[in-house]
Amino acid sequence: MDFSDIDQLPPPLRTVATYRTLNNEQTLFHRDAEASAIYAVKSGQIRLLHYTQDGHPISHYAVYSGELCAEATLFLGTYTCNALAEEPTQVLVLPKQAFLTALQQDSAFAMAFMAQLAKRLHMTKVTLELRGIRSAQERVLHYLRLAMPPGENTVVLEQPLKNIAYDLGISPEVLSRALAQLVNKGAIAREKRKITLLASSQQL
Repeated sequence: MDFSDIDQLPPPLRTVATYRTLNNEQTLFHRDAEASAIYAVKSGQIRLLHYTQDGHPISHYAVYSGELCAEATLFLGTYTCNALAEEPTQVLVLPKQAFLTALQQDSAFAMAFMAQLAKRLHMTKVTLELRGIRSAQERVLHYLRLAMPPGENTVVLEQPLKNIAYDLGISPEVLSRALAQLVNKGAIAREKRKITLLASSQQL
């Protein structure tokens, strides 16, 4: 289900949903702010993150078109992290109480919501698996293997390298260096965002 498509929402929720437009790097919500709504990304991209005391960002994950953002706040009073637009973005604002009522009254809508939560849980497990690999080269190589379409050895990266680096828990500079090292070792062939795994990658 595309939660950002207002026509797919249950009628009671559809009548109270509104749109909000964000500029690049504009904040959607702050950690500990009162949570009155959750959001569905219509276009663009939202990144959930928090900051250390010295202002260093720690990424949670990105939210893409059609996906929900801040689902946990359905059962909490405040937002648990910050949300930042990574490009010009439009979101559908879904009032929290109306969303909860829709879940209680519409079983198909509730099933679609649970399916998205299950997908999010799986992607979180994958992210933790990747971030648990100490070597940057091995971490990047494992990410590429997971990104490959079934039965193929070439992938075109859809996200900017900066966003992929955030997901991997490394800096963009470390990611670029790891890719260059993998090219030099003959593990991958790279043409901008098009990357091919070579036979020697199996030995790393």
